[in-house]
Amino acid sequence: MPERVQPAMVLHQWGVVDGDASSIASQNSDGDFIDVTRSLQDRNISTLARRAGPALRRLSLSFSPQVTDAGVYSVMHYGCVNIRYLGLLANNHISSDMLVALIGHVRQALEHLVLSTAKTDDAVVKKALCCAPNLVHLDLSYCRLVTDDAFPRPEQMPDADRQALPQLRTLVLTGCTRVGDVSVGRIARAFGTSLRTLDISYTIATSRCLCFLAVAASMNHGGSQAARGTLSLQALHMNKIAFVPGPQSAQSEVDAGVRFNVNTWSNAQFYMYVPQLTSLTIAGENYMVTDAFVAGIARHCPQLASIDVRDSIRLSHTSMFALSEHCAGLEYASFGGCLGCLDTGVLALVRGCLRLKGLNLSELGITNASLVAIGSNLHYLETLVLDMCRLISTEGIMAVVEGPNGMGCMFTLTELSFMRCRRVDEKVVEWCKQRLKPNAIVRSELC
Repeated sequence: MPERVQPAMVLHQWGVVDGDASSIASQNSDGDFIDVTRSLQDRNISTLARRAGPALRRLSLSFSPQVTDAGVYSVMHYGCVNIRYLGLLANNHISSDMLVALIGHVRQALEHLVLSTAKTDDAVVKKALCCAPNLVHLDLSYCRLVTDDAFPRPEQMPDADRQALPQLRTLVLTGCTRVGDVSVGRIARAFGTSLRTLDISYTIATSRCLCFLAVAASMNHGGSQAARGTLSLQALHMNKIAFVPGPQSAQSEVDAGVRFNVNTWSNAQFYMYVPQLTSLTIAGENYMVTDAFVAGIARHCPQLASIDVRDSIRLSHTSMFALSEHCAGLEYASFGGCLGCLDTGVLALVRGCLRLKGLNLSELGITNASLVAIGSNLHYLETLVLDMCRLISTEGIMAVVEGPNGMGCMFTLTELSFMRCRRVDEKVVEWCKQRLKPNAIVRSELC
């Protein structure tokens, strides 16, 4: 470490070690954590661990390719047992066995675990889920060795072990390319009463997992559709998953002889089991997301604040009508590529959901009428995407910014995009920049 930062390393008030900036800064009286980057080596970790000892609460090794098992071992060797936040990202030199040992060492204190390393496998995930009773946040983004077998099967576990599972609140599996529908079912059955956020974007999960979630809720409350339980999910993200017509077989999974028959379940029934849902992403070209599904979400999830259904080909203005009627608190909506959504739907949406802060209407066949309504009603709008809306013109863009009385969205917009809108004059770009916030972004590849 540079000499000028060494004196600070003995302080009891630990701060942030930034290897790129070669500096250390005191955080606060409660903040005792190390955040290290590329320049850190094993000897640096050893020195920091030795001087911090049990006082260390947070350890983040982000993009630290020179740290190996030896550096991680020093954290255990010097008694750093009170780590609540552990983050190990983009490292190819820390083995699975060492990760298992480290999690076991800090298991009683561990609350947040962020792993995105080449060596993170099923054994690491099992250790975290079965031995860290206070774990609430688990991020396994792009851990490509993690499979369905990483997640517990509650039906096979003794009662004591099942009750000892952590009350997991956030689980991020983005980019885990070996995680599929089976994992979703197990996760819902094991953590359904506590889990608030689940992200399975860019996995091999399919739209069928919505059925699995509904089945899991029912299994926890009698095992039938009539005995309807609910999940605690508040945010579900399923970006770029596979969309399939429905269950391909009579069983979704056999665990300890228990068969979950999902043939009688419909994806559309999913919304009945997530009344607390506030954020939903089901994006990707598909024929599965229908107006009935979105309308069901709107009716049963009145707290919905964000919905992203990009490229859902079967959606029409009916979906927007439902959201405007039932979800007045909606703050973000993305209907980009939903070609059946036209002016009538957008007019209803912007008049019924006045708190919208983000709106994606790219590729829709809307006209300036929609833009006039946006400028007149959405006084909290921060982001508006109108890419490839071929029917809008310069006057429409000006209506968004200035509105009917010179107010419009000019005081709130931080991002305005109208790429490839052939009826928009390029001169409006400079006009927008003169009226929007100085740091506002205007994207305008016109053709």
